[in-house]
Amino acid sequence: MSPNPEITDRLFSWRFSLLFLLTLAVALWGTFKAPLPALGNANTEQQAHLFEQAKVLFSNDATLSAADVMSLNTKKTVVLPDSWDVTQPGFEGQGWYQIDFQLDPDKPAPDSVFMPKAIMNAHAYLNGHWIGGLGTLEGEITRHWNYPYLFQFSPDLLTPGNNTLLIQVAGYKNYRSGLGRVWMGPRQLLEPMYESSYRWQVTGSMLATLVAFVSGLLLLVFARIFREQEGFLFLSLAVIVFAVRNTGYFMDWIPLPHAQWGQLVHSLHAWFACLYGLFLIRYMHLGWIWIPKGLLAYAVAVSLITFAAGSDQILNFTFWLLLPVIPVVFILNVLLLSHSWRTRNFEGAILGCSSLLFVLLSIRDLATMLNLLPIESILLSQYTGILLFVSACWIIFRRYRALLQELKTSNDSLNSELAIREQQLFRQFNLLRKIEQQRAQDDERRRIMQDIHDGVGSSLVSALNLSETKPLGQDEMRDVLQECLDDLRMAIDSLDPQSDDLLALLGNFRWRYERRLKASGVNLLWSVADIPKLEGYSSRDLFDLLRIVQEVFANSLKHAKANKIELSVRWAETEDKVLLNISDNGVGMPHNTLGRGRGLAHMKIRAKAIRIELYTGRNSQGQGVAVFMAIPRLRKK
Repeated sequence: MSPNPEITDRLFSWRFSLLFLLTLAVALWGTFKAPLPALGNANTEQQAHLFEQAKVLFSNDATLSAADVMSLNTKKTVVLPDSWDVTQPGFEGQGWYQIDFQLDPDKPAPDSVFMPKAIMNAHAYLNGHWIGGLGTLEGEITRHWNYPYLFQFSPDLLTPGNNTLLIQVAGYKNYRSGLGRVWMGPRQLLEPMYESSYRWQVTGSMLATLVAFVSGLLLLVFARIFREQEGFLFLSLAVIVFAVRNTGYFMDWIPLPHAQWGQLVHSLHAWFACLYGLFLIRYMHLGWIWIPKGLLAYAVAVSLITFAAGSDQILNFTFWLLLPVIPVVFILNVLLLSHSWRTRNFEGAILGCSSLLFVLLSIRDLATMLNLLPIESILLSQYTGILLFVSACWIIFRRYRALLQELKTSNDSLNSELAIREQQLFRQFNLLRKIEQQRAQDDERRRIMQDIHDGVGSSLVSALNLSETKPLGQDEMRDVLQECLDDLRMAIDSLDPQSDDLLALLGNFRWRYERRLKASGVNLLWSVADIPKLEGYSSRDLFDLLRIVQEVFANSLKHAKANKIELSVRWAETEDKVLLNISDNGVGMPHNTLGRGRGLAHMKIRAKAIRIELYTGRNSQGQGVAVFMAIPRLRKK
C-alpha cells in the first residue's frame, strides 16, 4: 500500500524545519557559547590564580637566557591574551612574558601551569627554573599553534614572597602569534581544563579530519561507480580538500617550509569553495555557464596570487581573497535549501544545512583569526567534517537504496515476464510433444504397415500368384503360412523398445526359426561369442539387421537346397566392429546373377540404411552362398 502523499509531505516539512532550526541553533551556540576553557569556572577562580597581565620583551636574540630577560627593565606591560599582530605588528621571533605574583594564602598551593593558547611554541620558567616546554623556539619553528600547554612543577620552587613566572613564546609574524591567559593552581584542578582544551583543539580536529577524509574517499568511489550522478566527483574532491586543510590544526610537522605551507593551506579554502560550488550547481541542475567558469578561474587566481604575494600578510590577505566567494557559497546554500524544499528532497536538506553550518562557523573562525575574538577561542569549522560525513553516508544510503529498489522492481518485472514466458513455452512444449508423439505413432504405423506389406503381403501375393497357375500342396501352403507367421512375429518383436541387444535378438530369432529349419532338414551351426554393446542403434536399425538375417535364411531354404546353415558372431577389436557371417552348403546361385537378385538388393538397401558393411560370396569350401556383415560398435552418422 503506497503512503498517503499528504502525510509524507507533512513529515518532510516537519523534518526539514527541525533540521534547519537545529542548524541555526548550533551556529548560534558556536558563535556565542562555544567552549572557552581559558575562562575556567567559579571553583577554578576560587582555588587557582588567573594571570591576565604581564610584562613582555620582544627579542630576536636566540642566545638570550631567562636570567638575562629577568635582569632587563625594557619590558612593556600588556593585557593577556596578547596578540603580536595587534601589539607588535610585523614582529617575528621570541616574546618573553614576565608575570610577577604572590601566593594567595587562602588558596591551595599551586603545582601546575595551564596555558590554553600559546602560538606557536612556549617554554616556561618559574623563579629561574625551567618547568616545561613544547616545540622548538628558533629556526623552523614546529607548529603547536592549536595545542594547549600544561606544565607541572614542584611547590618547593615557590617562595612566600614575590615569585616570577617567565614564559618564552616563539612565533611567526602576522600568524596570530602571542600568549593567552595563564592559570596557575593545583594539578587536579587544572588538568581537566587542559584535557578539555586538548579534546576540542587537537583530538577533535584529528577525528573530524579523519572522518572528512574517509567520507571524501567514499564519495569518490561512489562518483567513480555512478558517473551519471549529479557532480558527486566535485563533492568528493571538495571534502578531501577540506580534510587536507584541517590537518593544519594538529600537525606539528609539515612537508614544506612554513611560508609555502601556509600559502598552500590558505589557497585550499578557495579550492574547497570552488569545488563545492560546482557540486551545488550540478546537483540542482542549474543551467549556469559563466558562474562555474568563474569559480574555477577564482580558485586558480587565488592560488597564483597567494603563492606570488608571499606569506607576510597571509591571514588578512586570505580574508580579502575569500570575502568575494563567501556570499556566492552562501547564496548557493540558500538556493539548495529552497530547491530541497520544493522537490521534497531530504538528502538536499541535509547537504544544505551542513554546508550552511560550515559557512557560518567558518565566518566565526575567520573572525577569531582576525583577532576579532580572543585567540583562546576554540575553532569549530573543522567539526563540520563530521556533518559532511553524515551527508555523504546519507547520500550513499539513499542512492544505494534507490538502486536496490530499482533492481528489485526490475527483478519482479523480469520474474513476472519469465513466468508468463515459461507458461507459454510449457504450453508450446506440450503441444510439440503431442505432435511429436503423434508423428512417432504415425511413423510406427507406417513402418509396421510397410513391414507387413513387404513381409506378409509379399508372401501372400507370391502364394496367390502361384495358386493361379496350379493348386498348392499341403507342404507349400504350410511353408507360405509359416513364412507369413515369421514375418508377422518379427514385426511384433520390433515394437519392443528394449530390443537393443543384438545377441538377445539373434537368440530370439533362432528360437523362432529353429523349428522351421528342422522341418526342412537343415542343420544350424550357431557360433556366437561375447561382443560389446552396440551404441547409437535404434530398435528399428536392429530390426532391419534381423530382416537381412531372415532374408539370408529364407533364400537358403527356398533356393539353395542346403542341409546346413552356419551363423557366427565375433568381435574384431582392432577394427572396433562386430562381424556377423552366414553361409550355407547349398547349390549356390549362378555366377552371373550372384548379388543381383531382388532379395540381395533389398539386403544391401537395408545395410546402407543402418550404416553397416555387407558383402556376398561363397563359403570357405567354395560352394553355397555366404553373406558377410561388419557392424561398427558405434553407429555411423
